[in-house]
Amino acid sequence: MYFPHLADGGDAVQKWQTSFVFVNPHLTLPAAVFLFTFGDDGKALPLDLGSGPLSTQLFIIPPAGSLTLRSTIASSKTVTGYAVATASLPLQGTVFFRRIDNGVATVELSAPATLPSQQYFSPANRDLSIAMVNIYSVARSFQITALDSNGVIVGTAAINLGPNEYSAFGLAQKISSLPLGYTGSIRIFPTTSGTDQFLAWTLNVNGPLLSTLPPGRLVWPIDHFDRIWNVYWKLLAAAPSLVASAGLTGVNLNAPNAANLVISPDQVINAFGRPGSIQINLSVSELISDSSSELAFIVGHELGHVAQFQRGKTLLIANVEQDADLFGMMLMLGAGFDPYAGAGALAKLSMVTGQAGLLAATFDDLSDPHGSFNTRIDLMFNTLTLACAQPAAAGACGAYRFLIHPNFPVTAPLSTKPSVAGVP
Repeated sequence: MYFPHLADGGDAVQKWQTSFVFVNPHLTLPAAVFLFTFGDDGKALPLDLGSGPLSTQLFIIPPAGSLTLRSTIASSKTVTGYAVATASLPLQGTVFFRRIDNGVATVELSAPATLPSQQYFSPANRDLSIAMVNIYSVARSFQITALDSNGVIVGTAAINLGPNEYSAFGLAQKISSLPLGYTGSIRIFPTTSGTDQFLAWTLNVNGPLLSTLPPGRLVWPIDHFDRIWNVYWKLLAAAPSLVASAGLTGVNLNAPNAANLVISPDQVINAFGRPGSIQINLSVSELISDSSSELAFIVGHELGHVAQFQRGKTLLIANVEQDADLFGMMLMLGAGFDPYAGAGALAKLSMVTGQAGLLAATFDDLSDPHGSFNTRIDLMFNTLTLACAQPAAAGACGAYRFLIHPNFPVTAPLSTKPSVAGVP
């Protein structure tokens, strides 16, 4: 989680205070979090968040818990920078900035945790405030292009940032030729290399008024490495409840070294589970494209194989692959993913089986992966029905029916007739 701006301290007239708020949405597992704070120069910035001036802080958030860390306004002048947090589970993270004028809080702004991007877009006026971070340990260059309301370029500026450096500035400081009444948009992109990423955040300034703007990072391409980890941790968080409810003795996916994740850059589409680990190739995530739920089916299936190795036999039904599908689908339900996405994941894998060199010859250790994919797609409806028939998944299926698929036919799994006031 990247927080693109922080501000702390100031003089007697105006001070700034930064607060970090973390929420752990997982109901069974605590989350360990490291928070790192950096100054404008990209070097570690000691920040007093209640435990003294530290640039690295470790804390634990209990299941379904939250934590607020608020700066103590310790500096006599305003210091700025950014922060990065890493966590053992996917969390919600928000940073708040409070301005205090003559001892009275007058403004508070917020920005959600974000990720770097290859491009950034934002509505703009002449007074737009921009914060940028170079996430690399070597210098990088970027360009800001300002466009008018008709999409015509009206100015550009080069931004050069040193290693891990942060910079905040007004748009007019970089493109002074903008007219006083300028409104339009900006685009920020790298110029050192088209594949570079960076962190950015914009703040709307209109005279004395300040307001946040929607996140402008380009969400494509996806950070596959980050997404695989997020899916993996969410599924692991759901595993203890599923294992206990299903009475699966001998299975503990959260035990040390029980199901280590390996993300491989091997340029062949493959994923497999072994005793103690699963491997997900980046190429699988790239094939899945932009569906976290489809990826969750692949990861959940491989975790199912690890659970089978732990138990020494299948978990719920006799067929090894369908058993892993069923276990993975129940994990998906518990973690909040769409179990219907399982069919999409299998269909994409089936699509590339006939293309030499794309899919591993023994994907998931199957000698005939194409036949397996097609068979499992045909059985996906039955697998979903069977998953919802398990007591361990009944609660999740009921909630899913109500929230996600209220207009599906009542004969479909995970469906319910919508309730409309006054209509029987």
